[in-house]
Amino acid sequence: MYAVMVETGLNRGEIGKLILAACFVTDLGTVLASGLLFVGSSLWMLAFISVTALVLWSLPAFASWSFLHQGGGVSEFEVKLLRLVLFALGGLASLAGSKAALPAYLIGLVMAGLFEHERALMQRLRSIAFAFLTPFFFLKAGMYIPLSALISGAFLILSLFCMKLGTKFAGVWPLAHAFRLQAREGTYTTLLMSTGLTLGSIATLYGLTHQIIGQEQYTALATVVVPSAFVPTLIAQTRFLPRHEALPARRMIR
Repeated sequence: MYAVMVETGLNRGEIGKLILAACFVTDLGTVLASGLLFVGSSLWMLAFISVTALVLWSLPAFASWSFLHQGGGVSEFEVKLLRLVLFALGGLASLAGSKAALPAYLIGLVMAGLFEHERALMQRLRSIAFAFLTPFFFLKAGMYIPLSALISGAFLILSLFCMKLGTKFAGVWPLAHAFRLQAREGTYTTLLMSTGLTLGSIATLYGLTHQIIGQEQYTALATVVVPSAFVPTLIAQTRFLPRHEALPARRMIR
């Protein structure tokens, strides 16, 4: 979703901001809900909540001050600081039995104002995530899918795929119409809101590694996630792209 919005330049327009905001809220809600449902109480969880709250409260001011006095050098102090915070909170979340994606979402939320003025830093972090970290995550997720389970569960996978897209359309398209989005924009929004590649992969892998679901269930769910992200995006980009709001990628990067 984020990559599509950036590459088309729609993240600068009204429709792109609407889609990104809606996806952020729904993804954050999903992460919080799953955390409440499947994470038990422990000292690690208490430590995770306390440390995360302290970091979220102090990080924007501390980062702004440290970037001003230490940033701008070849050593990329800004990138190192944010990676340290993300990996530290992610590791603490894992020890607490939660998802490392949760503190990343929250840090992005509190740092949004600073990133508005640090566009170059945001682009460097985006390059690291998409070029280096993301491929390894999806490689790990794919290694847990046996071909035999994929073939034997083909009917279940197809059924879940249709159910996922059907429920997304039933929930999003009427709202898009109710808020008076044009037909093309409403359909585009509905199609992109039907995706969920990254969070879907994180959730299914979390379920497998924490023994909430078994290997067969993981295979079916993980296999549904990929086409349910690819197919709606392909249709949206080829048939319903709001071209009047799209910006050239080179203009968007400036």
